[in-house]
Amino acid sequence: MPLSRRKFIIRGLLAFPIVNSVLGITQVFAKTGAKQEIILGGGQYIDPKTHKIQHVFSVYNLTNNEKSIINMDFLPHGICLQPNNPLIISIFEKKGPHACEFDLGTLSVSRVIKTDPNRHFYGHGTYSKDGKLLYCTETYLDTRDGIIAVRDAQTLKYLAEFPTYGKEPHECLLTDKGKTLIITNGGGDLEGLAPSITYVDIKTARLIEQVTLTNARINTGHLALGQNNNLIVVSAPRAGLEASDLGGVSIRNKTKTLLDSINKPSAIASRMKGEALSVVVYEPTQIAAVTHPSGNMVTFWSLNDHKLLKSMDLQSPRGVTLTTEKNAFVISYSKNAKMLEVDVNTLQIIDGSQRNTTYITGSHLYNWSAEVKKLHV
Repeated sequence: MPLSRRKFIIRGLLAFPIVNSVLGITQVFAKTGAKQEIILGGGQYIDPKTHKIQHVFSVYNLTNNEKSIINMDFLPHGICLQPNNPLIISIFEKKGPHACEFDLGTLSVSRVIKTDPNRHFYGHGTYSKDGKLLYCTETYLDTRDGIIAVRDAQTLKYLAEFPTYGKEPHECLLTDKGKTLIITNGGGDLEGLAPSITYVDIKTARLIEQVTLTNARINTGHLALGQNNNLIVVSAPRAGLEASDLGGVSIRNKTKTLLDSINKPSAIASRMKGEALSVVVYEPTQIAAVTHPSGNMVTFWSLNDHKLLKSMDLQSPRGVTLTTEKNAFVISYSKNAKMLEVDVNTLQIIDGSQRNTTYITGSHLYNWSAEVKKLHV
């Protein structure tokens, strides 16, 4: 997979030279990552010479505003960290044939992850708790049936697959001490199989539970877990609907059988056009932050009360994550790849936190330092 670094144009709008493109990355990535806030994400630009879209992977140091940019053969979407070697991550394409293992120590693709020609990767994956297996969401192109492909994490050898119990799966998260995989199944069109969240026992491949949304016009995209298995799911319009139709936010407490799709207040719900994209939960207060790119806003929700706490106007917000110390939401926004922080308690933008030209314009922000810290807790 060829890689290179160059000057480029983010989404064809502004030209930025790459500064400090090699960070001395081996030194920056200390074992715990605690002293440096390293944010990872994908992006794309229009090559000024060929006028073609070029995809990139961005390694951004929130602490000192340095970054490394690596050209890729696909747009990076989901990212997961290898528990036994934190410098190794896996990166997945959304609805395409590409995925790879990436070495953060050398800033290069170490191995390509291949799938069957009859399937596509669908955006996400996760390692088993012991780091020995890699689980990937994939879909058969002819039937749209979803599977979890199981690979040996050391050799990447394909070992097995089990059903997601739905169509076109997207995100997957391990819970229950690594015993259960929670999967979002996007479903078919309005006349087809309904979108759902499925809970699957990874040892037996048995379906434990399947949950649907109260709004039948939206799919299941990304999800986040809160305390006591509280769950929030963000959605785009169902397949077959217009991209400008409403997406949404759905919240479930474990005691309920359905995911409640929020439709109030109407002034905010009516702005959720297109996809509700990225979501993260601040566990101490059970507050979730959700980005709405087409609605030009970020919303903040109480998982305990299923209520909107605040909306914030922001140009094209996309990825959201938490700082390593869990004191701020980090949000990427604007077509010029900006980033800012919002205080988790006041839900106000932190003065002086705005940063420009991070080169991350993809769907997600992945806080590598925070994930590494979890391994040492």
